[in-house]
Amino acid sequence: MNRLLAIIAILSVVGFGCITKSQDVPPESEAGGYENAQYGFSFSYPTNLEVREREEANRATKYLGFDADFFISLRDTVRDVKPTNIAWFYAAPNMTVEKFTAALEASNSDGAVKVKSVEDVTVNGFAMKKMTSSTEMGEDKVHYLFDHNGTLIIVSVFIAEEETWGGVLQTMDKM
Repeated sequence: MNRLLAIIAILSVVGFGCITKSQDVPPESEAGGYENAQYGFSFSYPTNLEVREREEANRATKYLGFDADFFISLRDTVRDVKPTNIAWFYAAPNMTVEKFTAALEASNSDGAVKVKSVEDVTVNGFAMKKMTSSTEMGEDKVHYLFDHNGTLIIVSVFIAEEETWGGVLQTMDKM
């Protein structure tokens, strides 16, 4: 009987330690939030991802040959030793989906980059275009595009990161 009580006591302590330990680790479903009033959108993301805002001095860039504002990157900080890029966000004034399509296809002189499809996507009442293109590497690449007051917002999803991005996409909303 004493042995049974001792075993129960030990199991209780071990079990309590496991319960306490699991409560110290935040669940991945707890989300952070990002809002961008300048470009009129917001989204949520799980704790294993981070939004990295670029410093003002490093935002102006050329993207496919046109002027763009590279304003944030979305990265997974847990999966690998170094953060893994999920998506980069650009804003291109006076750009249209048609101009973006032409610039994307012109970015490769041997014709390997072709737009394969452009679909209308609506999430939470927020309309955007999902553009899938081929790449020089033979993998498909996806961009999400939407207009905000004459500026095309481009979400360039990294190859093989569409599934990770999909969870964030479902939370996007217009502000």
